Amino acid sequence: MRALIVLLMVSFLAPAMLMAQPGTDEQLAAQYFQQGDLERALLYYEKLHRKQPTDHYYEQLLKCYLGLKDMDNATKLVKDQLRKRNGDAAFLIDLGTVYEQSGEPEKADKEYEKALRAMTTDPNNVRLMANAFIEANKPDLALEAYERGQRAAPEGINYHYEIANVHALKGDIPRMMTSYMDLLAANEGYLQSVQNALSRYVDLDQQDQRSDALRTELLRRIQRDPQRTIFTELLIWMYVQLKDMNAALVQTKALDKRLDEGGQRVMELAAIAVANDDHAIAFKCYEYVIGLGRNDALYLQARIGSISARYQQLTDQAEPPRAELVDLDQRMAATVEELGTNRTTLDLIRDRAHLRAFHLNDGPGAIDLLNSAIDLPMVDAKYRAQMKLDLGDVHLIHGDIWEASLLYSQVDLDQKYDLLGHEARLRNAKVSFYTGDFLWAQAQLDVLKASTSKLIANDAMELSLRITDNLGVDSNSVPLSYFARAELLRIQHRYDEALLVFDSLDIAFPMHSLGDDVLYERFRIARARKLYPEAAAYLDRIIELYPLDILVDNALLDLGKLYEDLIADPEKAKGYYEKLMFEQTGSIFVPEARARFRALRGDGSDLPDELKPQPNP
Repeated sequence: MRALIVLLMVSFLAPAMLMAQPGTDEQLAAQYFQQGDLERALLYYEKLHRKQPTDHYYEQLLKCYLGLKDMDNATKLVKDQLRKRNGDAAFLIDLGTVYEQSGEPEKADKEYEKALRAMTTDPNNVRLMANAFIEANKPDLALEAYERGQRAAPEGINYHYEIANVHALKGDIPRMMTSYMDLLAANEGYLQSVQNALSRYVDLDQQDQRSDALRTELLRRIQRDPQRTIFTELLIWMYVQLKDMNAALVQTKALDKRLDEGGQRVMELAAIAVANDDHAIAFKCYEYVIGLGRNDALYLQARIGSISARYQQLTDQAEPPRAELVDLDQRMAATVEELGTNRTTLDLIRDRAHLRAFHLNDGPGAIDLLNSAIDLPMVDAKYRAQMKLDLGDVHLIHGDIWEASLLYSQVDLDQKYDLLGHEARLRNAKVSFYTGDFLWAQAQLDVLKASTSKLIANDAMELSLRITDNLGVDSNSVPLSYFARAELLRIQHRYDEALLVFDSLDIAFPMHSLGDDVLYERFRIARARKLYPEAAAYLDRIIELYPLDILVDNALLDLGKLYEDLIADPEKAKGYYEKLMFEQTGSIFVPEARARFRALRGDGSDLPDELKPQPNP
């Protein structure tokens, strides 16, 4: 019985073992080939090719012969393949390669020419032949194959895309551009493909020789055929990539007028400008659309967009001229009067209240605007709560702390289970902190540490730790009271007064544990005043003097953003992001630092919305 079982097992396993052998041979051949042991690889590939003469085994066998300089067997192999494949022209290229490596260039050229003559007009055959020349490292002959194919091509067939790619392979960028333009002239549907290809071969982050060549080629095409808009569209795209938005606007307006689009294309450019924080160009775009005088949906968007862009443009300045701020306030009022008070203009009213409160020092005017908007019946509960938070901020800024606290409490009660409610409770806890009621503030903050919003939870954690760490075992709250008063002054934009209080704190309590917090507040004031090198110096001192404190990861992230967004030194920015990622691994800021680092390194696109810069108070 045992013998019978063994016999049955052998009978079942023998076919499997026989079937497994070729696979083993193939694996060994590939392994030896990758290791550069061509002699051993050759033994297996010869065996495999005899049993199963596939194209793959043929190609590997030929590579082995050529690598071992065995030209006789290489020639015999290719000629056998030619005979079996009825003179397939692709193998003529292999024969030419063998002759070339044998030191017989004349013979090689004859075979290459025979291959070209044997090529048919079928597009698949043309592409097959050209690809074979590319694999043989003969890009010039690949071009000739495509050019011959182009001359004989039937209607509707072209090889401009392939020709462009071969020019790119050769490094002939100007001819590559010309071929891509020929492709667009033949078929505008390839616009996206051409844009993708140009992005690979032309550095559109800066103006250089290649981008100048592309602009020259596009302008030449536009002058040759001004009625064809595809080249103007591509030129606009190029200017946008180069961030030359003024040039993009000039071309966009010209195209808008030519096609009588009513400003639609210009509005699209405005949206791009807003996304890139280029508010000056966005303002020009909106003003152009307003100037068309068409009373349509675009006009309405342009009116509001123009005000918003101008508002951002002015408030981004360290000290915007008061006359321009007053002019903007009047334009806001005129726009609301023209368009009416409705859902479309509510954001405009909020911006006007912010302008009056924070830039024109008109607290009562801002309060009147917000109160009027809050009382409108069209406003939903959530938006009303947001405006109440705005109103609370205005009261806080202008010294009415208790009214601010009352408004925050109302929002906390009305939006108890919403993030707006959490935000209101956080602001109320800060009011308690500013007024010196530290224990009540801490009780509120302890609840907010569990907020679903990471930013709110993190802010609550930081303020709670500041109270815990600095209140003192002897309950001496004087240094913390100094700090709270100075922080409130900073929030009220009374920067000089805030700095005087911080100076007094440093003198009265030198080497106090609030030292890193004071430096961080000084950084915020310097940044608000657009004193960026000074702001960076304060953050560097936090990292140097307080390497183990809680504000180090904030300082590293803010330094990176400062150098990336405001000082325009991406290399330094990358250094701070990298330091944050590797030295503060538990920080909630690591995902944003990683995304920004990758974007600066070039292997990431735009930041996700949740990682975009958040305004600091």
